[in-house]
Amino acid sequence: MSLVQLPYELLSYVVQALDLATIRSLSLTCRRFLFLFQEPNIAKLLLETKAPETQETRNAKANKRWAVELRRLVKRREAISSVSPFLVALVGYAETWLYENGVLCYIKERQRCQLRILELHRSQSSEIIVDTQKLLGLALPISPPKKYRFQLLYCAHNIVSCLYTHKHPEPASWLIFFDPWTDEIIQAQQLDSSYKIFVRNNDKFLFYGTHSQLGHDGFRRWEIKGYDLEAKTWLPGKLDLTNFVGVDIGSGICFEILDDWFYALSNQTAFEVDEIDSTSNYDCYRFPLNRQAFQNLEHIPRAELWRRQHADGAIDDRWTFMRLFKDEATARIKVVESRKEWLAGNRSATRTYYTKEIHFSAAHHEQNLGPGPGGTGQASSLPDIGQSASAAVAVDKCLGNYPNSADAPSRDPHLVHPGDDGSKALMFTLSKCPIRSYHPSCQTFIDLVDDPPDFNQGSQRIRIRGGSRRPWSPDEREERLRSLAADGQEPPSPTLYQQLHNIYRHDDVVLWPPEQDPGNSDPHLDRLYGILNPPDCLGRVEGVWDERSMVYATGDGESGDLKCLVFVSWDPSIFLKGTPPYPGALSPGGSPLVRANALEVSRELESWTAQSYEGKGKGKDTAKCDPISEPKSTCNPKAGAAASLSTSSSPGGPAEGHNNHNNGAQWKTVGPAEYQKIARGYHFAAR
Repeated sequence: MSLVQLPYELLSYVVQALDLATIRSLSLTCRRFLFLFQEPNIAKLLLETKAPETQETRNAKANKRWAVELRRLVKRREAISSVSPFLVALVGYAETWLYENGVLCYIKERQRCQLRILELHRSQSSEIIVDTQKLLGLALPISPPKKYRFQLLYCAHNIVSCLYTHKHPEPASWLIFFDPWTDEIIQAQQLDSSYKIFVRNNDKFLFYGTHSQLGHDGFRRWEIKGYDLEAKTWLPGKLDLTNFVGVDIGSGICFEILDDWFYALSNQTAFEVDEIDSTSNYDCYRFPLNRQAFQNLEHIPRAELWRRQHADGAIDDRWTFMRLFKDEATARIKVVESRKEWLAGNRSATRTYYTKEIHFSAAHHEQNLGPGPGGTGQASSLPDIGQSASAAVAVDKCLGNYPNSADAPSRDPHLVHPGDDGSKALMFTLSKCPIRSYHPSCQTFIDLVDDPPDFNQGSQRIRIRGGSRRPWSPDEREERLRSLAADGQEPPSPTLYQQLHNIYRHDDVVLWPPEQDPGNSDPHLDRLYGILNPPDCLGRVEGVWDERSMVYATGDGESGDLKCLVFVSWDPSIFLKGTPPYPGALSPGGSPLVRANALEVSRELESWTAQSYEGKGKGKDTAKCDPISEPKSTCNPKAGAAASLSTSSSPGGPAEGHNNHNNGAQWKTVGPAEYQKIARGYHFAAR
């Protein structure tokens, strides 16, 4: 019996054994299977079992639009893996800016003292405008001098954190965090040091850290302090991470809040520049988000977090980036790290993406309880052994050091993704690759690169570059083995990289938008390149990314010139008001015609199903429109009203210190988003 003949209920059991990408392909084979992405009960099953930790699943639990959110999830992943964004727009001009958790905060002109806040992930058409001079006047117990520095630090759960500093009459720094949505200045705290300051918070606790604790060996250490957002008080004491090594956040260390835990992760183990160990391990601490946070520090022994052997090959640390994340399918905490390495003495370097699970157990807490919260607890875990050579080897293994590379742990090929090494595509220098990212859910790397055309090598041309992989199908795997046998080659040996090539098919690296043809100019494509490369803002490029978008700034920003902020979205539900559809024909990612046709067929089938499937199946979505191609406020008026920006003051009186100032009418207003006035962007959603 074929799958087409299976009853609805049995087919639902079959798809549970498949991944979402395979189910998506199955749904496109014929109209009989379209219900897999349209029927709400099956959509609910797939979201809750295949992607329980995605934003789409959380949305579906709230709005009950399971099929819509499932299609949104799959389209987002397809857009990333095919390097085909759904939206590109110039959203503002700024001197300084911050993009965190889907919220863009930027200061357009310091002289006008305006901080603008735009929720891009929620497709807001209005911005909060904060008068920073009035804000500082209310938050600080002093009158700010004429010359000061206002630095944006972090934004999460409607709380914006910033740093105020001045040098005269005496140097001083203040950490200020406030909620512009409820018009509340929560706290202004004077700092002893602001060196390398960072902020992380959820809706209940806020923590900040500085690299300011000087050790007896002359090296700086990290110290962390916390604030209870509900009780409006600082947590007692502080946390000194005395054995935590690393300075550069994002490349050498990570600080993140995940599942009501604060994590600190480092890929370094020695303060000295030249490490003498033959093995490199991760180092990870965490503590719970409660008032006794610092007394419940947990630490994983480095021996359990093997990273790499130095004998693997030289590494260019300038290219390294590292990020902690929560796996969308398993809810496990993992770290993804990209390294540029000369593996096994190769002449060419390869950028490889490594993923590793960070697993804490009860033992990691018990062995670290002691008088000092910064203690690692490693000494108590060492065995009582003598001074023999075998004893030295045992100590090495206990500490996670493997002088003999053959003794090092083996890697799971599913957690290693070799990027390109320049053999099939042009490699870029570090200065020409300002954003480097990796999306584990799609097994895709995405770079933002400056790729000048051959006919004008001196110009700037920003493009998006990416590569993905997928498992070989059984037929493809058999065909590959037959091809090897026909060429007289033996089956590959089971080395790590041979395993990778046996399991996965690596697609060619693609660039988006497609190449320009100087002999046959396309005005629509030229305008698209003009959005990615604003003619009035060329020069230094820098940016940030998350799982559904990226924002980059282009322009030197010298002599008071503003930088252009360009927004790129992989999420089909993000729709900026007034942004027109792209009028030309654009193949996704400049990719082969097969992939372009597949995406177009997908959109056509979904368009047909949205009209013909109304009310069929075991259940149906209650909404009448699809936010995949329409703004959220249009699809759900109630949600749009709830998400609108509030200008009312929150109740409550002042608490201790300089906090809880409810004077929103004095320092905050709401106005149209700047991108509507700029009007330079395209969306590529199905029409």
